[in-house]
Amino acid sequence: MGPEIVVGLLIAWAAGRDRRLAPSGFTGEAVDLAMDRVHAVVVARLGGSEAVERLLVEAGTERGAVTGRTRADAIRAIADTISADPAFAAALHAAAGSPAPVPDPGLRTRLLVQARTRPGIAAALVATAIVLVAGIIGLISGSDLPTTESTPPSSAATGPAGTGKAGPDALVGTWTPSDGTAPKMFTANGGTCTGFGTAASCTLAIAPDPAGRYALVVRQSADSSHYGVEFVAADHLVVYDAGGSRLYELDRV
Repeated sequence: MGPEIVVGLLIAWAAGRDRRLAPSGFTGEAVDLAMDRVHAVVVARLGGSEAVERLLVEAGTERGAVTGRTRADAIRAIADTISADPAFAAALHAAAGSPAPVPDPGLRTRLLVQARTRPGIAAALVATAIVLVAGIIGLISGSDLPTTESTPPSSAATGPAGTGKAGPDALVGTWTPSDGTAPKMFTANGGTCTGFGTAASCTLAIAPDPAGRYALVVRQSADSSHYGVEFVAADHLVVYDAGGSRLYELDRV
């Protein structure tokens, strides 16, 4: 993913859902998820960058006007980090996702179209296909087919701390804080979460930062709070504030 698209998603996040102008290729719910996840990844890695902070401030004003210099500085900062940090580049790509490919109509559909528009060519194609299939069957009929062994799924797909859940969905559930405050409940990544005061939505980064912590963004109306989450075990994690100070621990109910 290019830094220009990353900056576009950051501007969309700061402008808010009512005033956003999303980058080309992102629409509707895809923007909501992509801009939250990309913002979480960028803040976790470049939260102290003056160029990124200035971009978010300008995009979040009532006018939402980002100067050309601010945009260029943010693009340069993100491009430099992508070049120097492959893990950051991979996290951005995963956070934004990719447009779904246009499915191939397949041989059957193409033959049906040809049969309706050019029946002579369609008949020739069918005859050729029959000959090819017959030849392949003849080649393999006298030999044993190679056996294949199933490959166990990679542990990298099991989510944080071997939770058995893919990526940020490991946070879904109800958790009891060690500081005695109200339980925290997370529905789905980017969805509603409770226990943070007023109604909120929570987004967990797909990849951890160099310290092994996952960026958590809690959005309440026009405000947002940033945390770091360390998965010590499948049902036990530690929460840090934006400055890296330990706040409390959470145990899954």
